[in-house]
Amino acid sequence: MSDAGTGVPSRRDMLRVAVACLALPGVTARISAAAGLRISDRLSPLNGKRPQRPHTRYIILHTTEGEEKGSLNKLVRYGEAHYFISLSGEVVRIIDKAKIARHTGRSMWEGRSTIDNHSIGIEVCGYHNRDIRPAQAEALRELLRQLKGLYDIPDERVLTHSMVAYGRPNRFHNDNHRGRKRCGMIFARPEIRARLGLQGAPAGDPDVKAGRLKVADPELYSFLFTHRAGPVLVAAGSSAPLPVPETVDIPQESPLIALNRTAWQIARERYNQPGTVYVFPDGRRLEGDKIQDWGRIPTGTRVLLNESGDTEPFEGFLEIGKDGSTPAEIAGLAASSATTIYFFPDGLIRTGAELKKRRSWQKLLKAPPKGTRLLVGYVYGGHVKSRRPPSSIAGIKWNYPSTYYRYPDGRILSGDDVNAKDMPGGTLIFYQQ
Repeated sequence: MSDAGTGVPSRRDMLRVAVACLALPGVTARISAAAGLRISDRLSPLNGKRPQRPHTRYIILHTTEGEEKGSLNKLVRYGEAHYFISLSGEVVRIIDKAKIARHTGRSMWEGRSTIDNHSIGIEVCGYHNRDIRPAQAEALRELLRQLKGLYDIPDERVLTHSMVAYGRPNRFHNDNHRGRKRCGMIFARPEIRARLGLQGAPAGDPDVKAGRLKVADPELYSFLFTHRAGPVLVAAGSSAPLPVPETVDIPQESPLIALNRTAWQIARERYNQPGTVYVFPDGRRLEGDKIQDWGRIPTGTRVLLNESGDTEPFEGFLEIGKDGSTPAEIAGLAASSATTIYFFPDGLIRTGAELKKRRSWQKLLKAPPKGTRLLVGYVYGGHVKSRRPPSSIAGIKWNYPSTYYRYPDGRILSGDDVNAKDMPGGTLIFYQQ
């Protein structure tokens, strides 16, 4: 629709035309090449199965926390980013920009959870506490310029993974908390953002402010939000911005447990994983899943993390005996709600509300057996049938990576793994609220 009475296309009309043009084959590549941005395709095997996002509100910046080849292989295998920026500044496209990539895991911003469904994810080869290379900064700056223009995203909604990730209650924290990830935190630095052409930044954490989350890592929180990026300065009599520092100095983090440095602060949610190894002062080595008494780990114990890490967890499966000893530790007040679903080792599946309502099941709600798994914040969609396909139950979320299916043989698959045409009768579906 044109502006009333003028016949001139509105800004919204022009943006729609631009988006339509960019969707044409080859157009994005030509625009990128014209801007000097090298983009090559190494599409994930999951790209063809991933659904389109209903809208795009954020861009999330990540650091791989590992070397280039292994990190890229993992991102491609699991479809964990839209773009990857190599050490040489080459941009690799992994998932189509309009589709959902699995990159933020358990995440929240402005009350929206699973930010994968609302964002584009960019992985930069490097580490959260090390500066990126000039070639990477140049490529990321141009990629951000194009994506911000295409999706009308302001600088304040270009976020870091460390800003949006959050953790469930655990042995170290009683509440849902911010601080689960340090990934990408370097991109919160004003001098880095200026180098990337970002003049604005989020003023604070909206979910902490609203009381939805608590701050678990004050040091990280201060790093992300205390030093605000001001406008880019311009020299007198010049239209060009002043040069910004090409390096940034961030203190290195100790891998040693101390009186004021817990296993969680070093390893975050990986503190009790089998791939996390604890080397005690006497030389003994123990994997995270073998440690029973976390309060008695001696100071000076070194924490060794598996560089490749794990795939990002969604809001979903948490396990009694691993993520907490009781439902209250895992789900808090939501433990007895209709949107907390229990998967018992014997095959029984019930919601917290059902367990609370029936007296014979209340003991399962209070003390479920070890190995019971929980989905928190999910809808129990019931059985899939020929006249009741997944799309009629979960809508557009039917093949989201965060949607789960339980097949009659007991297998649990995600939206990445299913095909609606050959889904057996009696399959159960669970999708996020």
